[in-house]
Amino acid sequence: MRTHSEESPAKKANWAARIILVVVALVVLAIAYFAFAAILPVWWANVIRNQVEGNLGAGILVGMFYGFVFTFVPLLVAWQATRKSVNWPWKLTIVLAAVALASPNLLTAGIMFGSSQAAHNGQRILGTEATWFPLWTQISAIAAAVIFVVGVILWRVWRQRGKKMKVLKKADAERSLAAKAAKDSAASSPAPEAQSATDSQADRR
Repeated sequence: MRTHSEESPAKKANWAARIILVVVALVVLAIAYFAFAAILPVWWANVIRNQVEGNLGAGILVGMFYGFVFTFVPLLVAWQATRKSVNWPWKLTIVLAAVALASPNLLTAGIMFGSSQAAHNGQRILGTEATWFPLWTQISAIAAAVIFVVGVILWRVWRQRGKKMKVLKKADAERSLAAKAAKDSAASSPAPEAQSATDSQADRR
């Protein structure tokens, strides 16, 4: 049987290994962040430039598509995490999936509101090759968010109305059963006149 003094060094070694792993993971994430921050804005701006090809109408349509779809769908996915039946590990997975789905709009926002050199390069590309894309992406994203919020509100109102209707139907059913039970009880019991007549005949005998 191990003593407490024998277990303590092993536990300390495990904690030290975990701390080292966490530090290494944070360093890797920081390096990946700065690498992606330097590459992704220009890459995404070139992707949009190749899709729009300098056409103003195409810039509007592509911006509307990305802005609406990649805002509404991520919000719809993230909303699933609010369900009580979903456990916490799955809630985190759903939120991460929603963020991943919103990555096109996040990349566009990083270009338009970023202050790095890569963001400025992306702004120049979009400003000359896809002029209307950023504006209509923002407009469509706001429209998608508004539609989603309105839809959630209407759904909650409809659900509350459904619950109230169920309660009212249940109360009506209970009242109907009570009235039927009272009617059956009154029908099965003898009438007062018949009972008094029976009693008088018994007295005469």
